[in-house]
Amino acid sequence: MKKKILSLYIALALGGCAREQVVYRYRPLPVPKGLTQIVQKPVKPNPKTATQKDIGIFLIEQNAAIDSCNAKLMTIEQWSKRNGHSR
Repeated sequence: MKKKILSLYIALALGGCAREQVVYRYRPLPVPKGLTQIVQKPVKPNPKTATQKDIGIFLIEQNAAIDSCNAKLMTIEQWSKRNGHSR
């Protein structure tokens, strides 16, 4: 009987030693609007009527659009690291 009372006493005593549980709450930060705007695709030239100049302009515009997207992605990555979100 004494062992049961002692066991109960120890269990209650140890229960009082428990630490308060810390709860972390994740609060997402929205990416700035300017970094999520759509980059316009260049208009494909008509293959039947396009000249070499038209194709050249298309390729230059397409390259500029890709560069713009890559720059935005790099900026989002840097922004994310500054705000404590890393891969």
